[in-house]
Amino acid sequence: MAILIAIDDGHGKDTPGKRTPSISGIGSIQENTFNKAVARFLDIELKRCGINTLMVAPTDADTSLQARTNLANARKASIYVSIHYNAGGGSGVETYHYPGSTSGKRLASIIHKYVIQGTAQVNRGVKSANFHVLRETSMPAALIEFGFMDSPDLVEARLMVNTAFQKECAVEVAKGICEYLG
Repeated sequence: MAILIAIDDGHGKDTPGKRTPSISGIGSIQENTFNKAVARFLDIELKRCGINTLMVAPTDADTSLQARTNLANARKASIYVSIHYNAGGGSGVETYHYPGSTSGKRLASIIHKYVIQGTAQVNRGVKSANFHVLRETSMPAALIEFGFMDSPDLVEARLMVNTAFQKECAVEVAKGICEYLG
């Protein structure tokens, strides 16, 4: 059976509220700017490793969560990975899996191990959550929050448009996926 990784770029370009506060010299950054870039780099990295990919939201449109998970399920993806940037005034990186999913927890733990190796951000750990993309997928799924759009002093927010950081995040997720797959 061929391996197929479903890549979800979090939120569409026009999803309300998914943006940073205004940053001096930069303005406001949409979450999709970061998510789309990391998803694109992850797609390239996985293909370089000989792994097939499926972009579940290939345009900037606000593709519904149900459409994303339905596509991954219909195509019988092996793994589902959702790329995000957090909000709520904190800082750091966290990775989620669906409660009770042992394969999802293993995937999230392995990906998280690589993500925290490459970043100086706070390790917020591996957590479980009842998110649609984790609950409604029939394959192991992980959702990664790579930082906070509204972090103190907006330090993490500025990373969202840093190409080297975007590529680093993609490579770390790819390493986690490759280890998970053996």
